[in-house]
Amino acid sequence: MRIRPKDVVMAALMLIGAVVFTRAAVKGVTYGLQHIEVGSEQLPGEAAAEDQADEDSAGPYPQEPDSEDNLQVERTEEILGEEARKKELHIEVMENRPGELVFQVPMDDFIDSFNGLYWADKGERYLLPSLQWRSYVYDTSIHSNHKTCRYHYSRDESILPLPTITVYAPSNADYIQEITVNYDAHSSFEQMYTIYEELCYYTLKVMFPDLLDNLIRELYTTLNRLAFEHDTNMKYTAESVPCALYYRDNIGMYPYFAWGEDVHLCIIPVTQARIEEMRNKGVEIIEF
Repeated sequence: MRIRPKDVVMAALMLIGAVVFTRAAVKGVTYGLQHIEVGSEQLPGEAAAEDQADEDSAGPYPQEPDSEDNLQVERTEEILGEEARKKELHIEVMENRPGELVFQVPMDDFIDSFNGLYWADKGERYLLPSLQWRSYVYDTSIHSNHKTCRYHYSRDESILPLPTITVYAPSNADYIQEITVNYDAHSSFEQMYTIYEELCYYTLKVMFPDLLDNLIRELYTTLNRLAFEHDTNMKYTAESVPCALYYRDNIGMYPYFAWGEDVHLCIIPVTQARIEEMRNKGVEIIEF
């Protein structure tokens, strides 16, 4: 039986304690429909780094919930309890802006597809609509030299090491540049890694709906093993070079684990030109 995030909330909270988060190197953050300006500017060359702590909260925990918080919790539970039907995506790749490859898939279509698969197995949704993800705006990103929105989702932000999903999207169109599934490797909770593998499974199932389940599990197991075997002190930025790229058609995947950051299973659009560009940087290329 698979372990769901809500099954480990109480145990995790007892071990985590009160932690203060910080936000840095972004121009603004959006949470739900509320926009908060952040004072510090981005540093050159750090426009799209996956923040090692995933700087995602606003103060110490626990706090006394107020009526607005309770209403938000109730609304969240209501959304996650709504039936989600399976939705198979037809994923194509295009160049959106010069040098910027994207999946021609709206972010909420990815969310709907993920939730449809999750509902079929669990009887509930996992992901909230994109408007309820934390979002950041960058001048450039890991796979684009253009202004990019970074959306970040945690099922429960009070559980600090809970695995998360990040989506990078161009600022000018409803497409997807990159999806990463993220695991806090500094966590010693076995349950968290189980949840991480589930997120890897459903994310890859969205991207490869015809791939047999055992092949999907073999794929993410291999990618995650490579991440730990090729850990590096080079943070996850546009300058990062992964150890290997696995691809099928125009969908590429690679692992990345920098010291002090999360383990990332990264999914990007690829063309033959992009594959050759990565090969020339020393990336091992595997077609599956």
